Amino acid sequence: MERNFTKDGIILLNKSKGISSFKAIDELKRKIKAKKAGHAGTLDPMAEGLMVVMINDATKFSGDLMKKDKEYYVEMELGYKTDTYDSEGKVIEEYKSEIELSDSQIIRTIHSFKGRIKQVPPMYSAIKVEGQKLYDLARKGIEIERMPRDVEIMNIYKIKIHRPKENSSRIKISFYAHVSSGTYIRSLVHDIGEKLKVFATMTKLVRTKIGRLSIEDAVSLEEVQSEIGKLKELVEEKRENESFWATKSDAAIRAEKIREIVCFVEIEYILDYYGINVSNEKYGKLKNGMTVIDTFKKFENIGKDIKRQEHIRENQKFKIYVRNRDTQKREFKGIVKIVSIRGNRIYLKRDKYFL
Repeated sequence: MERNFTKDGIILLNKSKGISSFKAIDELKRKIKAKKAGHAGTLDPMAEGLMVVMINDATKFSGDLMKKDKEYYVEMELGYKTDTYDSEGKVIEEYKSEIELSDSQIIRTIHSFKGRIKQVPPMYSAIKVEGQKLYDLARKGIEIERMPRDVEIMNIYKIKIHRPKENSSRIKISFYAHVSSGTYIRSLVHDIGEKLKVFATMTKLVRTKIGRLSIEDAVSLEEVQSEIGKLKELVEEKRENESFWATKSDAAIRAEKIREIVCFVEIEYILDYYGINVSNEKYGKLKNGMTVIDTFKKFENIGKDIKRQEHIRENQKFKIYVRNRDTQKREFKGIVKIVSIRGNRIYLKRDKYFL
């Protein structure tokens, strides 16, 4: 009997500090016995918080999920900067004098970064330049010019400032930042320090949201390990009953328990595409790689913003549903894409995820 976890979907993982994203994902994959696992955006080992882990064929949607906005809880210190822009790096410059900045000056400067800005990625990042990752070059002591990138800081809020009495040159600041995909919080902190002219270093980073997905719904590796351990104990208790794992229904029960432990979400519910119904005949053609033709009438009532023809465009994707002939239930069958629009005719083809 196959005991691997075969469902396609996502797990919201609350990554702990000190573990790499790759190791965290690999460990989760082994614990639930999934065939494949991927991510929709890594976190540095020192960072913690929300990671979207795509399980099995959900890995095909990494590009779609990586483009989502992110929210972070950030802690930083004024008075010094490091080569990595965070507290795990080597201190390369310090502000020796007492920092004579008012809270209002600091808050005003932080808010000045809201909006669309140009940001230079840190050397310690996974960005590739001429085939080499920047952090590989940085570890060799090589620093190269990085091109500024367009990012957007949608909001910075809940700013708190703490001034330790024992060290007036090490002001601690915390805030939440809602940013576009591709934004480096370490660079944001560094740039705040440069604008204040006293240097700054990121000391803590927690990713709290990815799109509409929240850390509040995430599970930690420790929680997964504990709950799966309890499931294994249940298996041991049932060893005397040889039929316990022998039937398909028992395997389904185990899979369902795993789904509950990791708060598993299937593909159908994580994609923001509108849904359309297709006939069994058209579904069969799509499954065989053929192009099917529909009219604008199919798309009239699936969303306020696409009721009119001009809102339907090429490369737009939709979830498709088919009526099961036996149960008469509406079943999710995958993703289709508009490949062409000719007059009133819309040409649809299966996308990379299709059942």
